[in-house]
Amino acid sequence: MLQEVEIKKKLNSLESELTSLKSMVLKLSQAKAQDKVVRLEGSLKGLSITENDIESAKKSLFKVDAA
Repeated sequence: MLQEVEIKKKLNSLESELTSLKSMVLKLSQAKAQDKVVRLEGSLKGLSITENDIESAKKSLFKVDAA
C-alpha cells in the first residue's frame, strides 16, 4: 500500500514535470518562429522587381511536372 502511494506521487511529479517541459518547448518554438522573420526592405535600394521576376522565382521554387 505504501509503495502504491509512492508510485502515485512519483507519477504525479513526472506528469507535472512533463507539462512544464512541454510548455517550455512550445514557448521556445514560438520564439524561434518569430526570429525567422527576415525583412529585406531597403537592403537592395534602387532594385525593382517585376511580376515576371516573381513568376520566374515561383517556377524555379515550385517546379511542377506537367504530365
